[in-house]
Amino acid sequence: MVHINHEYCKRCGICVNFCPVKNLEIRQQKLRELERCIACRMCERYCPDIAIEIEEIDAKTVIAGK
Repeated sequence: MVHINHEYCKRCGICVNFCPVKNLEIRQQKLRELERCIACRMCERYCPDIAIEIEEIDAKTVIAGK
């Protein structure tokens, strides 16, 4: 799961360009997640504003539907 700190994000688009599954987009002046995250951490790693944090979810949580 992608957590975006909108106060830090300057909408530069670097995270959008590095995401291999195109999970992020900038729409209406805001960065948005499209719920396709594979937790590769590329967006988190390359964000110059430290505005993105990846929370890994374990398989049991996904199976339980939480």
